[in-house]
Amino acid sequence: MEYITFLLIGLVVGTVAGLMGIGGGTVIIPLLLYLSGVEVKEATAMSMVHIVFASISGTMFNYFQKTIIFKYALYFGLSSMAFSFLGGYFTKFIPDLTIKIMYLAALTVSFVMLLLRSRISSHKTEPTKKDIYKIIPIGAIAGFMAGILGIGGGFLFVPALLFFMGLPMNLATGTSLGAIIFTSIPGLIGKVISVDFNILFGVIVGIGGIGGARLGTYLKTRISQKVTRVLFILFFIVVFARVIIDILT
Repeated sequence: MEYITFLLIGLVVGTVAGLMGIGGGTVIIPLLLYLSGVEVKEATAMSMVHIVFASISGTMFNYFQKTIIFKYALYFGLSSMAFSFLGGYFTKFIPDLTIKIMYLAALTVSFVMLLLRSRISSHKTEPTKKDIYKIIPIGAIAGFMAGILGIGGGFLFVPALLFFMGLPMNLATGTSLGAIIFTSIPGLIGKVISVDFNILFGVIVGIGGIGGARLGTYLKTRISQKVTRVLFILFFIVVFARVIIDILT
């Protein structure tokens, strides 16, 4: 039953991520915490395993869809690798309460991005020298927080690609997945070294997430954006309230 539980969690996470266009790590943390009963640090480690699977498969999909700019993905990824490892390794020294507060901040950014994405329009595709100086500090911060939270870093990569680099939404999300490959692998190594968790369960979640992402992408063409937005708002309210209650008690 445990295997089935983690497989279903992965399926739900992938479906929500594919349907709503948000990072799977944002969704997986509360599901692991409140459905499987694992501790928050274990949840972040399993989430990182899932992110490795999701970022690789998602990057391949975006490559064929031509919605990824490899220069940006490479610059962001390389600037965040070392910090992602450090975040993953130092997870064991960070109180659970702090991790949950950081998660709420990441969830809030994802929520704001969903509300703003329809108002953003740009067609920039080539990085400039000025862009590189912006990418390095953003990549460092995103990598460190991603390593701690096990959420990939897309919650900062996507806003940076939208607002600072001037990419349109479809290219921003696709390019972010490419960069997340660079953050997820060293972040996972840091988690394996410092956090005691069941890697097999993480792999099962990752496999379920790949199937769910394809289902979510299909449903995205069948469900209106208004309905999708309402679903995400409801999800945000429920999860935000649940984590707040958890923190206060």
